[in-house]
Amino acid sequence: MRKDYDATPLLREDMPDDPFMLFKDWFKEAAEKETIEANAMTLATVGYDMMPSARVVLLKQFSNDGFVFFTNYNSKKGRQIEENPNASLLFFWPTLMRQVRIEGIVKKLSAEESDEYFYSRPLESQITAALSSQSSHLPDREEFEQKIMATLFQTMENASDAVSRPEHWGGYIVEPHSFEFWQGGSNRLHDRFKYMVAGNKWDIKRLYP
Repeated sequence: MRKDYDATPLLREDMPDDPFMLFKDWFKEAAEKETIEANAMTLATVGYDMMPSARVVLLKQFSNDGFVFFTNYNSKKGRQIEENPNASLLFFWPTLMRQVRIEGIVKKLSAEESDEYFYSRPLESQITAALSSQSSHLPDREEFEQKIMATLFQTMENASDAVSRPEHWGGYIVEPHSFEFWQGGSNRLHDRFKYMVAGNKWDIKRLYP
């Protein structure tokens, strides 16, 4: 299953001093050219037990403050973040032969920011998020689906029964202290550049492939 990468090299002189600017350009291109969700990212966390765990989540927004996703705070990822706020993100865009690795500190968003996103979701998604004990044992899927449908019917019948965002569900923001941009190259001569926080600016170094 070996594959050679043949893409335009990533050159230091073409890279901005701010990694957020380069990410914005790469993300825009990925959104245009990738055949699957360009905002899918692997989130890796580790708790007190030092056993790492990774899963794919969806990036919902980003800015120079960081990268935002939403989840159940009581899920495994939420518990690990509570125990250890250090985390890593990985974007992989195979069509463009690119990866972006981001490491940083995870913080909760405000209740107001979580509310704004929660109530922008479809009603069915709100109900599922509110009723799900994410990462816990589900003894009967059919019973859970029936509970979702019953709540949906009740909500549609009576607007006063609108779904409220649970306190255990909301947003996180990953505030980066390092980025690595990886561009696949021929004969495994990949281009890799790492941005590291250095005071009030970013230090940029080329890495061996």
